[in-house]
Amino acid sequence: MNPEAFKTFIIKKKGFIPEPQTLGEHLRNRRLVLGLRQEDVAEQFGTLREVYERWERDEREPVVSEWPGILSFLGYYPAPEKSVADLVLKARRCQGADQKRLANSIGVIHQQLRRWEHGSEIPDQNAMHCLVRMARLPGACP
Repeated sequence: MNPEAFKTFIIKKKGFIPEPQTLGEHLRNRRLVLGLRQEDVAEQFGTLREVYERWERDEREPVVSEWPGILSFLGYYPAPEKSVADLVLKARRCQGADQKRLANSIGVIHQQLRRWEHGSEIPDQNAMHCLVRMARLPGACP
């Protein structure tokens, strides 16, 4: 068996999920592909192994400030983006910002941003442009 086929066999045996649906499944797949232990990934994120394990098991959602590191590790955004509300959440996660901080950087009050994130209002064209720019993955913006 050639080395690449062996690696593929091992990854599948350890529980690689071909079409991951949850953040935990995306994290586990990436870790397996890289051949890392949970301890290694937790150390990269500056968190405890137990916390990382809960992310992988989808028992705990990372706080927004932890998302830039997660996105950098994955190399992509793991959630569907079907609505403006999803775009707002993606922008907050990419920036590692709470609602107040992201609202300040766009130039609106945080209550306005909250309404966008809950889908009860739609941002104007200028705000939408800012959100799209801020929803890029870490390192994608100058």
